Amino acid sequence: MNSFFRASSKSVAAAAAAIAVLALTNRASAANTAGDAPTFTEHIAPIILQNCASCHRPGEIGPFPLLAFQDVRRRSRQIAEVTESKFMPPWHAESGHVEFLNPRVLSEKQITTLRRWHEAGAPEGDPKKLPKLPEFSDGWQFGKPDLVLKMDRPFQLYAEGEDIYRNFVFPLNLPEDKWVRAVEFRPSARSIVHHALFYLDVSGAAREADQADPEPGFQEKGRVTRQFTPVGGWAVGSNVRVLPDGLAYRYPKNADLVVQTHFHPSGKAEEELTTIGLYFADQPPRQSFVGIQLPPAFGELSGFDIPAGESNYVVRDAFTLPVEVEAFSVAAHAH
Repeated sequence: MNSFFRASSKSVAAAAAAIAVLALTNRASAANTAGDAPTFTEHIAPIILQNCASCHRPGEIGPFPLLAFQDVRRRSRQIAEVTESKFMPPWHAESGHVEFLNPRVLSEKQITTLRRWHEAGAPEGDPKKLPKLPEFSDGWQFGKPDLVLKMDRPFQLYAEGEDIYRNFVFPLNLPEDKWVRAVEFRPSARSIVHHALFYLDVSGAAREADQADPEPGFQEKGRVTRQFTPVGGWAVGSNVRVLPDGLAYRYPKNADLVVQTHFHPSGKAEEELTTIGLYFADQPPRQSFVGIQLPPAFGELSGFDIPAGESNYVVRDAFTLPVEVEAFSVAAHAH
C-alpha cells in the first residue's frame, strides 16, 4: 500500500508538474498573441477617427460617440460585425464599375484589424501613440455658411402613425441672384428624419400654402415635386456635398427654399427644428448641368408595384441624351 501510494504520489506530482508547464506555456502563448494583437492607440484609433468620428461624435447623426478608447472598446464586437458585413461605414455602391470620388469604405486589411483587435480583448496600447483628434468645425461640417436658415417654430411629430412628408418654407430674401455650391442640412431630431429634398419656389405658392396651414409647413407632396425646381437633397449619413468646380445652383433673388422632409415616427413624440447652411460660389459657374430621373417621376413607370412575394423584380428604363455629357453624381434610391 505504501509503495503504491508512493508511486501514485510520484505520478500525481509528475502530472501536476506537466500541467504547470502547460499552463505556463499557454500564458506565454497568450502573452505573445496579445503582444502581436492590434492596439487601440496605434492601429484602431486611426481607422475610427478617419472613417467614423465625423458622424459618431456629440451633436452629430451617429447614435453614440466613437472618440475615446472606452467608447470604442465597449462596442468592439459591434464594430467588428458591422464593418465585416459592410453595413458600416454607410456606402452601398458596388465597386468595380466606375471610380467614385471619396468612397466611404474600409479596406479588407482595416476590417481584419478591427476583428483581430476585438478578439484580442480590445487592448489600449501605448497612450503616447494615440493620434490627435480630428478638428471639426463647430457644428458645421464645411465651416461657417454664407447664409444660415432656421425654422421659426418646431414641427411636432406624433409618437406613432404613418410616415409624413412635410414641406417647410425658408424665405431667402436674397438682395440679388446667388450661386450656391453646397447646402448643409442639420435636422434637430435626427432619429425621426429619413431624408429631405430641396426645391426653389419663385411663385410665392409655397408661402401661401404654409400660411394657410396652422402647423409649420404644409402637406401637399405633389405640388412640390411638380411645380418647384429641385436643387438637391439630404439623406441619413450624408456629408456636405460640394458641387465640382465650375458648377453651382442658381438661387434667384425672389426665390424661397422649400424643404420636403420625410418623417418616420420613433415611438415617442418628438419635434423638429431644422437649420440649413448655404455656401455661395465666388463667381457664376462656367457651365450648366441638369438632372435626369430614371424611371421618371411621372408616366407609365411612376407607380409600379412589386408583386407580393416577388424576390427579384426588375424594372428597366433608358434615356438617350441628345449631346455628350459627363456625369458627376448618381443618387440611387431603393428600399
